[in-house]
Amino acid sequence: MCYADIIINTDGTATAFCYCGWSAEHDTPDAADADAERHQNADAEPEPQFATA
Repeated sequence: MCYADIIINTDGTATAFCYCGWSAEHDTPDAADADAERHQNADAEPEPQFATA
């Protein structure tokens, strides 16, 4: 599981980042926060062989 966060840059943009090495630049802190949350939860879906019907 990843743990993502954001940094707000001095120019008002924001960087979403994760300890796994992933990062992405965004125009707004809200966009960066949403992307960080998406990245962090990307692997939260259950493995297909373990999914319940």
